[in-house]
Amino acid sequence: MTEFIFGNKKWLILSVSFLLCAFLLFLAGFYMFNRWKEDYVRYTPDQVTDKIISDLKDTDFVKVDKSQISKHYDIPDGTISDFSLYMSKSSESASELACFLLTDQSAFDRLQTSVNAHISTKAAGFKSLNPTQYNQLKDFLLIRHGRYVLVAVGSDIAAEEKTFQSLMA
Repeated sequence: MTEFIFGNKKWLILSVSFLLCAFLLFLAGFYMFNRWKEDYVRYTPDQVTDKIISDLKDTDFVKVDKSQISKHYDIPDGTISDFSLYMSKSSESASELACFLLTDQSAFDRLQTSVNAHISTKAAGFKSLNPTQYNQLKDFLLIRHGRYVLVAVGSDIAAEEKTFQSLMA
């Protein structure tokens, strides 16, 4: 009789151990899938900005050449792997649209510091010249989804954010 009870305890321990291992394996798979999903790059930054500009039918922007990024942003090496930057054609407008692709999600804080410095410098120039543009700079959009970061300055940042979110969904 004691052998029968002891045998059932072995099976019970073995069954609980197996279920625990299966549950942990499921959690690990779920975690890895979510990490992969966040790191997945579906669009180039150029495709993101082009989609936003075409949806909003905004003709005020001109594309900034990739070699000119250092004139606008001081981005530390190894922070981004690609970007697209558009600025207003008019020097009287602070409008700007940029999409950055981070090298990894941990680089966001470094990019955020660079973006804030850029916006602060730009705002200082508009503070006394154009209060409307200055207010737009104070209320700029900085949003991250996975490795994508969108920066928008202008009068319709809510629509730009909506288009960005729809692309990322």
